[in-house]
Formats: sequence, C-alpha cells, structure tokens
Amino acid sequence: MPEVEAPAKSNERSIGMAIAVLAVLLAFVSALGNEQDNEKIVNEIKASNHYAFFQAKRIREALNTVVIDQMKLDALGNPTEAQREAMKKHEAKLAEKNAEYKDENKKILIDAEGFAKAAKFASEKGDGYDRAELFLQIAVVLCSITLLTGQKLFFNFGIIVAVVGTVFGAKAFALKESSSQVVPPAPTPPAIIKTNTPAK
Repeated sequence: MPEVEAPAKSNERSIGMAIAVLAVLLAFVSALGNEQDNEKIVNEIKASNHYAFFQAKRIREALNTVVIDQMKLDALGNPTEAQREAMKKHEAKLAEKNAEYKDENKKILIDAEGFAKAAKFASEKGDGYDRAELFLQIAVVLCSITLLTGQKLFFNFGIIVAVVGTVFGAKAFALKESSSQVVPPAPTPPAIIKTNTPAK
C-alpha cells in the first residue's frame, strides 16, 4: 500500500511554495522600484543641467544688454564716423544674439520642465514600489515564521499582508504620467540689468 503523506508535511510544502511565489514577486517589485529610482536620478540631472544652461544664457543676454546700453552712452559723446559705424554693427550683432538666446531659452525651459516632471513621476512610481516591497518582505517573514512555529495564524496574516503589498505594486505599475502632480514652476531667471539711456 502506498504510504500516505502526513498532513503536516503537506502543509509545509504548501507554505514553502507560497513563500517561493512571494519571493519571486518581491524580486520583480524590487527590480521595478530600482528602475524607477534610476529613472528619477537621470531625469533630475537632465533637468538640473537644462536649468543651469537656461540661466547661463540669461546671464549672457544680460551682459550683452549692458554692453549695448554702454555703446549707446558712448555714442552720445564725440566718436568718429568710423567708430560710430562700428558700434552700430556691434550693437546689431549683440541684439541679434540676444534674440537667439530668447528663442533657445524657450525650448530649454520646456525641456527642463519636462525632465523635472518625468523625475517627479518616476519618484511617485518608485514610492509605490517601495511600499509594495516592504509589505511583501513582511509577508515572507510571517510565512517563514509559520514553518518554525507551526501556527497557521502567521501564514494567514502573511497572505493578507502580501495582498496589500500586491495592491500597492499594481497601483504603482498602473500609474500613468498624466496623473502625476504638476511640476513646480522653474526658478525665476536673473533680471536683465538695464541702464537708463539719457534722452537725446
């Protein structure tokens, strides 16, 4: 006659299989959380670089404006015709450059805000995966205690906690970028320094 498997051993096998499934789920959630953390860091660096580039161009624009105003003041003196012509050409060149800076900064600012929004979105998803990972770790521990104590109460609690962790993970996975919060406005650029040109 075949030997009948003891109920206790059968329960241990079922609990072991449950722990194995939870471990796989935990590894999956942990990998997704790490991916979002990396995505957050990359986008934060890109946003920071773009904001710095934006500010640098604003400073160049301000310096060019100071030079333009200074040339206008110098023109009120007694420059030669050749000097006056050279100053007009240089002024036009700087004004054209400032117009280029303004156009470039519009795109830079849009890109910077896009990277900042992507970083915030990745942070929200990462937080959801972190919560799911925490609950799944607790579930694995509770189910493991069942094997040591033989009390099924720990296993039942472990399954409940695992369900909560799975819900957090599913919510993070289903989170869409459109539901993320609005990115704070970009830093206020430095004011352009202007000097008052005396009336002719």
